[in-house]
Amino acid sequence: MNWQISKIEVSSFKAFKRIYLDLGESSLLTLDGPNGYGKTSIFDAIELLLTGQINRIQNLFSTLLTKNKRDYADNLFWNNRSGENDLCIKIEFINDDQKLVLARHCPAAIFKKPANNRADKYENFKLYELPEFESSDFTKSNLRDNKFLDKVFGKNFRENFSFLNYLEQGQNRLLHTRVDERKDKLGNLFNISDIEAEIENCNTIYNKFTRYINNPERTGKALSLKEEIASLKSTLQAETNNVEYKKLSTTDVQPIWDTETLFSTYSAADHAAYQESVRKIIALLPLKATIKIRVHNEAIDAYIERNEESLRSLAQFGKDLNKLDGLEAIKKRINELERSAAIIKRGASIIKVEEAQSLPNWVDGRLEWFELQIESRNSLRKKSSANANFVTELERLKRQLIDEHKKSYPDEQLCPLCGTDWEDHKSMVAAIEERTKQISESLSKDGKDLVDLIAVMDAELKLIDTHIQDSLKVLNPTFEPKLHAELTKIKLRLPAITQLMEKLKSNDIQCTDSFTENDDVVNERLEKLKTNLRNKKQIEVDALALPEGWRETINSAFKDLQDFYIITAEDLRDKELYIAFKANESQNARLQTCISDLKHIEKETLSAQKAQGKIKKLRDTLKETEQRYTDQTISAIELIFHIYSGRLIQNYQRGLGLFIESREGTQLRFLTAEKSEHDAVMSMSSGQVSALSLAFFLSLNKVYAKVPLILIDDPSQSLDEINVASLTDLLRCELKHCQLIVSSHEDDISAYMRYRFNRAGLKTSSLNMQLLAKET
Repeated sequence: MNWQISKIEVSSFKAFKRIYLDLGESSLLTLDGPNGYGKTSIFDAIELLLTGQINRIQNLFSTLLTKNKRDYADNLFWNNRSGENDLCIKIEFINDDQKLVLARHCPAAIFKKPANNRADKYENFKLYELPEFESSDFTKSNLRDNKFLDKVFGKNFRENFSFLNYLEQGQNRLLHTRVDERKDKLGNLFNISDIEAEIENCNTIYNKFTRYINNPERTGKALSLKEEIASLKSTLQAETNNVEYKKLSTTDVQPIWDTETLFSTYSAADHAAYQESVRKIIALLPLKATIKIRVHNEAIDAYIERNEESLRSLAQFGKDLNKLDGLEAIKKRINELERSAAIIKRGASIIKVEEAQSLPNWVDGRLEWFELQIESRNSLRKKSSANANFVTELERLKRQLIDEHKKSYPDEQLCPLCGTDWEDHKSMVAAIEERTKQISESLSKDGKDLVDLIAVMDAELKLIDTHIQDSLKVLNPTFEPKLHAELTKIKLRLPAITQLMEKLKSNDIQCTDSFTENDDVVNERLEKLKTNLRNKKQIEVDALALPEGWRETINSAFKDLQDFYIITAEDLRDKELYIAFKANESQNARLQTCISDLKHIEKETLSAQKAQGKIKKLRDTLKETEQRYTDQTISAIELIFHIYSGRLIQNYQRGLGLFIESREGTQLRFLTAEKSEHDAVMSMSSGQVSALSLAFFLSLNKVYAKVPLILIDDPSQSLDEINVASLTDLLRCELKHCQLIVSSHEDDISAYMRYRFNRAGLKTSSLNMQLLAKET
């Protein structure tokens, strides 16, 4: 591939607003001018176009600036003094009759966003293949990716550009790399990147196998299985006879130790727990009598506490507890009589038929007669005047007043209405009667009949009232209102209290006291009842101490205490044998499972170790191949490097020419003829190091470069006249097939190089960067 640069145009890039360089067919192009006029910027533009980045700035950015800062106000590459024009780098390549125009383009608007201005952010500089050099057709159809450069200029062209085609200002950065890392830097040059990737894959897989083999979880599980196997083997009992299963517990929720299937997998902790549960019950068997008495006595205390309120009621009411029904019957009868008395008290003038029918103790036929009288009264009332009705009512009230007054004050001689003093009560009543007669005589016949009728009816009602009052005199002394009220309050609890009283009677505890409202008496009676109940406790003759948690032990296995009392020692011994049999059976199964699991883990580990061994063997083979190939590759440039270094470093005190040592492909070290253990760079001056850098760079280009293009930025910076003369002769003789672009800040050295090239018949050209900068 004989591609060479013919034209370069740079717009809005770094120091340039716009600059155009025409190289023509020159074998040597020198960029002259003082420092700061854009010589290095031309090389940066060429490198950016051909590689997609500027390696020098990339390294400086990672070394000098912080990693976390994302936004920058200005862009390092864009010249915003150009009138905010787009950044563009355009180069025309020629290869005999072929032409290739490549460009890097970035719109000015991109740089307005601070996030796009990081110096290591190159993805915005898009690569284009243009139809001609004057074209500005930056369209999607002309867009190319960076891989296009490798297709045109050869595989790994971009990665090897800084080693084969471009020597930065000063010295080759590779010389200042550790001797055992120089080979890795040249990985793409030596075509060992793929094999290094395979070696890295081998390392990754090898490490994964190592982590798998040494995994703490797997190793811990294997150790645990080994310990469990040893424990099972040491505790495994001799083969026991098969024991038939028998259920002993009676609780709704069956305890695990009494189930038929005791072990899904053997567990020593479960085995011990089952045995302990049975042994606790066995330990209680000799204490059945004590337990029975203890339970009996505790039941009495619990009974007293549970029935505290009922016992208090029983102490308060005693033998009167069952009187509520009789009292309510008496109360009902009294209420009926008082209701009848109230009807009679209202008088015959207003009594209704229904009310009359509700009255008690009518003589045969008198109720029907009275009902007829009510009809007559109602008829006469309609005929009589209002005055007659009033007199009738007054007559009734008068009689009622006299009767009541007589009951209360039988010998009173003062009138209950006007207070007049009569000689005796009889005279007072006679006067009232006389006055009544006078009023009645003033009535009409119907009025008089109504008054007489009411008087007859009241006389009939008086007979019934007399009977009612006699009945009340008999009933009232038999009714106890306080007892009735208190019994009513506990009416809902009476059945339970009555049942408690019957139970106490069955235990010879009698409640013969009568009802009382005195709290002190109630408390005294209550304590007496409690004492009588506590006297029913039994004495623990054996006085044996019960183990802690004995009740929980019984309750966990037996629904009722009677179930515990009937259990036998033989049943529990058989249960122990059954547990032992099942444990032995499970242990054997668990032992085989543990052995199988351990063998599986060991088999996996062995397989992983074998695979790891194969990976290691493959990795070692790849490393050996890589080292051998690298050694052979370095050997390919060793002779050329020795010649070039000898020509460039002519007056080196340690001998003429340098050698390369590869240490079987593991290193890349520069040696003198004295064979020192130190790298030659350590004993050289800056000018000698520069000459060494040039010799190594040109050796690599001579052997490996596929594109005949050499860019050298100011090679004379640290070289003396002899080194410059040697370099010029080396370039015009050994590398005359290449296109050379060299920069120099010294005009005489630049002129000398062109002179030597012209003498060899090679075309040269020179561009004064200072003048070009002024023109643009």
